[in-house]
Amino acid sequence: MPKRPIAVFVVDDHEFVREGLVRLLQSCEGVSVVGDASSGTKALESIPELGVDVAVVDLVLQDMSGIEVTRWLRKNHPGTEVVVVSAFRNEAYQREAFEAGARAYVAKEAAFEQLLDAIRSAARGDYYLSGDTGGDVVAEYARPWVARQKPGGVITAREKEIAILLADGYSSKEAAAILNISVRTAETHRASLMSKLGARNVTDVVKYCIRNRLISA
Repeated sequence: MPKRPIAVFVVDDHEFVREGLVRLLQSCEGVSVVGDASSGTKALESIPELGVDVAVVDLVLQDMSGIEVTRWLRKNHPGTEVVVVSAFRNEAYQREAFEAGARAYVAKEAAFEQLLDAIRSAARGDYYLSGDTGGDVVAEYARPWVARQKPGGVITAREKEIAILLADGYSSKEAAAILNISVRTAETHRASLMSKLGARNVTDVVKYCIRNRLISA
């Protein structure tokens, strides 16, 4: 017997974008759009009743974030996988999405085919990140993040400064002198940064800086 179509639900508070995605997805073989919503609240009311396989959720919604929607679904309706769609190609947001339970993260600038690949990957229980280095990031970061489930958080401005200095080869003591803070404070920021990134060493910090264009490759 042929496999049934992937049941997809679209969540985006911009009507033009949402309706466009619904039309495009309805035209794809192996995909069935079973519903859509303009808010996280409406989505969480509808998805459990519709047998949704994959929810395509915008990161920024008016009533709650796509991360909050993802966390709720992972806890209360784990049969539905989540593809987060975002205008932000930022590793901190990507990390937070994967830790919340998302299977995929797709930049809005990506081609529609990448979104379709993400939906199919999520339906199989695989991880996906759009972009040329997406596969590498998933292998090196996404899976370890999810496996460890360490508390994360958005990288602060001071932690970004520490990251740049570490990536440039400065020690914590040297970074403290440059930023005019105590060595202990610099080491505290460094420890917080490493924890949030799940970084094992400075090389991981360098990769973070390059991917977020804080330094040049």
